[in-house]
Amino acid sequence: MIFEFDGFRLDTERVELRGPDGPVPLEPKSFALLKLLVGERHRAVSKEEIFEKVWPGVFVTDASLSTAIRQIRRALKDDGDLQKAIRTVRGHGFRFVAETRETGVALPTSGDHAVATQPQGDAGRPTIAIRPFRLLAGSSEYEAIAEAIPAELIATLSRLRWLKVIARASSFQFAPANADLAGMGETLGARFVVSGIVEHLGRTIAISVDVSDTRSGEVIWSNRLTGTIDTVFAMREEIARDLATMMELRLPQHAASMLAHVPSDNLDAWDHYHLAVRHMYRYNKRDNDIAAGHFQRALTLDPSFARASSGLSYTEFQNAFQHFGSDGNDHRALALSHAEQAMTLDPLDPFCNLMYGRVKWLLGDPEDALNWVNNAIGINPNYAFGYFNRATLQNALCNGAGAEENATIAVQLSPIDPHLQSMYGTRAFAAFISGDRTSAIHFAERAVNAPNPHLYVYTIAALIFDESGAQDRARRCIETVRAKNASFGRADFLRHYAMQGDPVLKARLSGTLSRLGL
Repeated sequence: MIFEFDGFRLDTERVELRGPDGPVPLEPKSFALLKLLVGERHRAVSKEEIFEKVWPGVFVTDASLSTAIRQIRRALKDDGDLQKAIRTVRGHGFRFVAETRETGVALPTSGDHAVATQPQGDAGRPTIAIRPFRLLAGSSEYEAIAEAIPAELIATLSRLRWLKVIARASSFQFAPANADLAGMGETLGARFVVSGIVEHLGRTIAISVDVSDTRSGEVIWSNRLTGTIDTVFAMREEIARDLATMMELRLPQHAASMLAHVPSDNLDAWDHYHLAVRHMYRYNKRDNDIAAGHFQRALTLDPSFARASSGLSYTEFQNAFQHFGSDGNDHRALALSHAEQAMTLDPLDPFCNLMYGRVKWLLGDPEDALNWVNNAIGINPNYAFGYFNRATLQNALCNGAGAEENATIAVQLSPIDPHLQSMYGTRAFAAFISGDRTSAIHFAERAVNAPNPHLYVYTIAALIFDESGAQDRARRCIETVRAKNASFGRADFLRHYAMQGDPVLKARLSGTLSRLGL
């Protein structure tokens, strides 16, 4: 739905507020609150209803609501004195009072329509085409399935704003059995092609899907699901979920591997981005510095590259969070600066929203951080990294049950994720907070035995092992922490896991870490 008022245009489908001078940035919860107030403008909305609908399942204070109202008023050139757009109803809540006109719905940005214009340059941006799936041993009644699945994949992948998706009207010109990947890639300008096969025997149906590189002919990912005709919709959703997750992880890895012997002078901005991603998740200073260098070169080649700005924010986040750098305050400031720049360049990219949220957490505001992470998941509901970060923040806010649920979703979406050690550590800490000692120990062991466990993973494991009576294992974890970085202490851990709402638990954690020698 689109609402127009006082020279502003609120597009609820595209999650966008535009003013006379162009897009107006709003934090996710502020946008959700504005959408609620405009939609219910015929009445005053109580604070209780706002908290229930804008911050569902999260404890927030009146200060968070006041901050969101101030931001909306500032965006609409309103204030608490004028109240020309949002009126305060004392003792009750707020009402939207500007004269408003509904103008219809936004145009779709996927399917038969061209992909929405992206804010960053197209040079080197990954491009993918999804062609009709091939129906084997099937009757005409199953042809709809063979067309519906790729259509759904187009819609799902179109939500990944960093990925250029060829419109259905073009990609469906190629027959399912056409084996000329190179020709298809050249004609459509697509580096990658998604192909699939639908088979059925009686009520049993099997769906196979693969992603191929049109230049090398290499299959970089494939999957096969088997079910019944009654479960075909669930199978379609699972394929779309798996493919979206794969594109976030496997595609950059594949692209980086193809660039191993390409001279640096021949690399474009996206090449540098892919190489940076290969290094950024390794949790050590050397690789973090290499990643930062590639992100910086990507931005030099394309200053409008939002994801490269978010990548730089990530590396500065790690410099502060993992103690890779010497001045934590400086790195926090740089992380915020890069995250703000990324959001200015592309406020609808899930990675940009997520990184802005992570920086908010780094600066000591997990409640607001959670708002931004929720927005990232809203943009891409298949975002494993988003669910992992939501769980991490829920732990910091003492919501163990929510953290367990979201950490589990993260692992299900991406079972070979480079953050797997952190996902298991987050799941372990969630069980610890909830009092489930058995699960806490199980996932703590998985976390420290996964590749690349870092300072916080070992610290969480130490807390769990100590309280389960395995003091020797706990001390070994703390010794590993000190060997990795002698400057890391319990104050650093508790700065980010402040356990808001449970000072008793925070004091207990502090006492345990002190006794263990951290």
